[in-house]
Amino acid sequence: MNVIFGDQVAEVFDDLPLPVKRKAAGIIDLIAVFPAMFPLRRRGLMRGYRYFAAFDYLFYYSVTSSEVRISAIIPPRRSPQNRPLMVT
Repeated sequence: MNVIFGDQVAEVFDDLPLPVKRKAAGIIDLIAVFPAMFPLRRRGLMRGYRYFAAFDYLFYYSVTSSEVRISAIIPPRRSPQNRPLMVT
């Protein structure tokens, strides 16, 4: 099955840290063979998409009869301790 990246998702993938890219690439190879191996999101904005985690990043994808489309890469949330200070 073909794996394709959605609009601008490939650019986001290129900017990811190397360990995240390596782990995601391994998982993407697996979902090309077994696309239903990860859960389906049932609620929220990405309802109907399957997803997997590579470290703290979430990758959302959809499956058709002929392709797997990586639709979104969601970066980790920043904790309150790591947020930049606001200067007023």
